[in-house]
Amino acid sequence: MILNLPAIGTAGFSAGLAITRMLQNGLDKNSGPIAVTGATGGVGSLAIDMLATMGFEVHAITGKKEASDYLKGLGAAEVIIRDTLDLQGSPLEKARWAGAIDNLGGQTLSWLIRSTMPWCPIASIGLAATPKLDTFVFPFILRGVSLLGISSSNCPMELRRETWQKIATEYKPSKLNESVVRTVSINQLDQAFSAMQKGRIVGRTVVKF
Repeated sequence: MILNLPAIGTAGFSAGLAITRMLQNGLDKNSGPIAVTGATGGVGSLAIDMLATMGFEVHAITGKKEASDYLKGLGAAEVIIRDTLDLQGSPLEKARWAGAIDNLGGQTLSWLIRSTMPWCPIASIGLAATPKLDTFVFPFILRGVSLLGISSSNCPMELRRETWQKIATEYKPSKLNESVVRTVSINQLDQAFSAMQKGRIVGRTVVKF
């Protein structure tokens, strides 16, 4: 099947790799909702699109309330504004997620670990908030939660081929055009990076050579 590879890019591969590894570790669409943090970013947008296309109930967690319609358009069943969450809670929170894809790190990832259902997986992809993680051991030894590291750069070739094949078939994003919001030239990269650092970007940015 034909893929728009520039639009999918490393972000799309990372999202697909997260889904592959989560499926290998017990991800089940019948177990409950899947949380995606950093939902308006490239990885988050494509993860929502892929998971929704596969039939998962996706809950998007974002700091951008104004992007709610965009996220629902990608397939999010619910949009949760990050500021409404109490991230500094007890060592074990109410179990609510059947899986999660995290792009932030820090308190948000710690909260996801503490609020994920027994024997369910979390994929850690990004560090948009912080590279640090301070959490509790209880979710791992009392609930069997799995924390999976996602590294697109050194992914084994067999797993890489399998993931790209899945992205071209059962994971294939159905709203890819909606998630690619802008195309920029090399000369416009400074402006694009500045907007990203200030949290003003929604969706994918494709660089045109």
